[in-house]
Amino acid sequence: MCNGIQSPGLLLNDKSYLCKRCFEKISFIQYPEKYETIRRNYVSSREAWNQARQKLIEFCNYRKFANLINVVGWISLLLLFINMYLMIIPVFLFASRYNLLSLHKQKVRDWANRFSEPKEPILKHFHDPSAEMTENDHIILHIFDHWPGYPPYWAYLREVVLSRDNNRCQVTGCPSRVSLHIHHGRPVSKGGAHCPTNLVTLCAFHHGLEPDTGHALVWADVKTKYFTLVREHERQNRATDGYHNVRAHLRRLELISEAELASIMSYYDMSCPFCSGMYFTGKLNKEKTRIIIKCTNCDNAIEGPRQLAEETGPRLADILICTKNKGVYQANWEMLSYRKDEKWGEWVKGKKKATVITKKNRLQMTCPLCGAPMKRIVPRSGDKWPTFWGCSKYNTTGCKGSVKE
Repeated sequence: MCNGIQSPGLLLNDKSYLCKRCFEKISFIQYPEKYETIRRNYVSSREAWNQARQKLIEFCNYRKFANLINVVGWISLLLLFINMYLMIIPVFLFASRYNLLSLHKQKVRDWANRFSEPKEPILKHFHDPSAEMTENDHIILHIFDHWPGYPPYWAYLREVVLSRDNNRCQVTGCPSRVSLHIHHGRPVSKGGAHCPTNLVTLCAFHHGLEPDTGHALVWADVKTKYFTLVREHERQNRATDGYHNVRAHLRRLELISEAELASIMSYYDMSCPFCSGMYFTGKLNKEKTRIIIKCTNCDNAIEGPRQLAEETGPRLADILICTKNKGVYQANWEMLSYRKDEKWGEWVKGKKKATVITKKNRLQMTCPLCGAPMKRIVPRSGDKWPTFWGCSKYNTTGCKGSVKE
């Protein structure tokens, strides 16, 4: 603003420098110059009006007499122990108090009619197209657009973007209308601006799939809501005798339903890519693990795994043709694969680091009794026995071969 080099100052995300004097000057600015002056005049006049009203209420004689009569009225109730006919005295005092309070309220109303309360002005923000802005306002707008954190008017900017995007995630096919985030197309760390053209509405799920710094924290919240970690374990075979090993993996908690599937296809008005038909039948298989969508016009069908609604909807939008309500953002599926395949730690006691569950640290030890592979047995909370290596065939053959760790 002033081309000064006074230190310390503020480094904006476009690598430009804001000196300390200019920083102090614009720290409390929320609107363009014209509307900022109107806002400050309104705040000062409203504060003066409130103080004058408070003084009127505080020094009003009607209110003082009403409070005094109220105290005397409660004390006069003691006269009832002398004679019940004296009850007329407290009744008269409380009635007088009520009349005095009515006169007090009427006096305050008359004062408010004489000195009307200042009306809240219509203010326009920096990103309002109809706002009148000076050359200095455009300089301040550039500073706020490249502010290192959120600008002072971020709440307004968020509402503008949400309203523009109809309060929906802008990944085509995504049905989410809750837990909406405002995402910077070009990251702030790389000089991205806080302006509507660089902002888009995303749900928490798709926002967490962005690779830039900070989005891993968003994914941490998403992961606990939509997924659960299934640890490595043995499961009994259904068709034959014996057990099989199940590797550690993520399991989805909220799978898409047939009703949600129909709602997504209806909202985006999806059509068949072969015959342009608009009518589909979407259902789950008997095991309810896969989705089958069939065009009633040409009998072509597609089939896929049953996943989250935030996954299934956008994947359908990539296959079928969406004729309305298209989004402007593409889901980062590669990042989803990376997020799900991240190493999961195994908590251990003490200050040791978490042990990553991989094949490398599964020691191929053999049972001293039967020669079968062994696995590491860790005690649960409350168990008094130490960690040891036990035979993997214990559940099938009952072999009790073990080796101390």
